[in-house]
Amino acid sequence: MSIWHQRWNANQIGFHRLEANPVLSEQWPKLSLPSDAKVLVPLCGKSLDLHWFHQQGHTVVGIEMVQKAINQFFEDASSVPTIKEMKDAKKYSLGKIHLYHADFFDAEPDEAQFDAWYDRAAMVALPSSMRPDYVKQLLNLTTRTSKGLMVTFDYPQEEMQGPPYALPDSEIEALFSEHFHIERLQVTDLTHEDGRDLTRCTTSVFLLARK
Repeated sequence: MSIWHQRWNANQIGFHRLEANPVLSEQWPKLSLPSDAKVLVPLCGKSLDLHWFHQQGHTVVGIEMVQKAINQFFEDASSVPTIKEMKDAKKYSLGKIHLYHADFFDAEPDEAQFDAWYDRAAMVALPSSMRPDYVKQLLNLTTRTSKGLMVTFDYPQEEMQGPPYALPDSEIEALFSEHFHIERLQVTDLTHEDGRDLTRCTTSVFLLARK
């Protein structure tokens, strides 16, 4: 995962949006969650989506391994968080927003277990070999009635070196179907829009509900 430290250090963060992802306002209500639900955002970077969740009334917890991303999140918000030293993490808090500087696979947030989770670019940041452990950790950190919203990115993997790595439907089925009901909410063809030389490129939004 050192590639992400390198990208942040070089300011190669084209994946960062300057506004909350419109997918949230369009699709998050379909999870039918109470406003006080606790939401987990793995590999969150300095995403403005965290502020969006906070505005909905949620307690939101991001987990990020790159210290620079966490620092910039609070700098961009012109805010100074409270900091709590933990065994294998450092927790930064601002109201109901909490960011953990930690390895997602080992993280033990105070707020667990979570009612919901949101993955905009976490799984596609991981090679296939790491994804089963990612799903296992999601199961550890969420309730037995939790729901998730996941944004995927798919293309012929041999045509581009990730990240982002391709996450095909077949892999989603293999990883999630044992423990989650899977529903595709949206699919968008990016083949001629993303500026990459790919024969096929799509992004999808999935709702995943624990069985």
